[in-house]
Amino acid sequence: MALGLGIDAGGTATRWRLVESSGECVAQGSVEPLTGHLFSPTAEERAQQIVSGMAVTVARAGKPLGIIAGITGLTQETPAQATMRGILSRAFRLPEEKVFVAEDMWIAYLSYFALGEGILVYSGTGSIGYYLSDTKEVIRVGGRGNLIDDAGSGFWIAREALRAILRAEEERPGDGWETGLGTAVAEALGGTDWNTVRSFVYGGDRGKIGSLARAVGEAAVKGDPTALHILEDAGVELARLANCLLKRLGPRPVALVGGSSRLHGVLTDAFRRQLVAPVEFISSEIDAALTAARLAATLNRA
Repeated sequence: MALGLGIDAGGTATRWRLVESSGECVAQGSVEPLTGHLFSPTAEERAQQIVSGMAVTVARAGKPLGIIAGITGLTQETPAQATMRGILSRAFRLPEEKVFVAEDMWIAYLSYFALGEGILVYSGTGSIGYYLSDTKEVIRVGGRGNLIDDAGSGFWIAREALRAILRAEEERPGDGWETGLGTAVAEALGGTDWNTVRSFVYGGDRGKIGSLARAVGEAAVKGDPTALHILEDAGVELARLANCLLKRLGPRPVALVGGSSRLHGVLTDAFRRQLVAPVEFISSEIDAALTAARLAATLNRA
């Protein structure tokens, strides 16, 4: 069989799909988060380990003849792009011309729009507004990482929830952890004492912290006012990204995607209210790894 492998690497997990040339998915799975931040030998070694492990698993289902990978944190035409392409080429024993590596938003955009058609706003572990022109020029807003911004992302939502809980607890013990939001977050953390919280936050990575956003969503579903307020604010922040691009590019369809954007309807409602232009709004979720795999299957014909 002529198989294409699609890889969608985000801050929480790396998803892969193996697809026949007909477009049918024959195998799928996920491994640890893979990042394009290859700024040290240690980071490169970790990437090699993750990709090598994935290659062993994929091989049980078949050998891909082409790979398209969208990697979070990767910038086009940089040494990291070439390094990641080489890692994938060696692990899967493919010539480099059969391996295409791009930032994850490139693949996500093409899952929703033709070149130049729309605006993509993504909220997963991080957040970004993204446009890919008909000449493949990238215009991006946000996406600068949690140390600078990433407002409206899963990491941002988790941080805002922890901040609200801890400040309420400091002012009035019991008003933080005993709320619906506090209870949900405490369960995800494994406790409420500072050592437990500190170990979770400072002993993990941004993906682990971002996973706490699910607890905020659960609390919001149960009506916790603080959780609802945080998610509404997240929607406003994400709309700012869309509005930046709408003002620069003019009205066009807007897609709001990513796991954190689906935590509660209050986020989506706030996003739509804040848009500066009456445009088509898309909120359905499409499998970017599957899109990449179907594109990769076409590499077999080259």
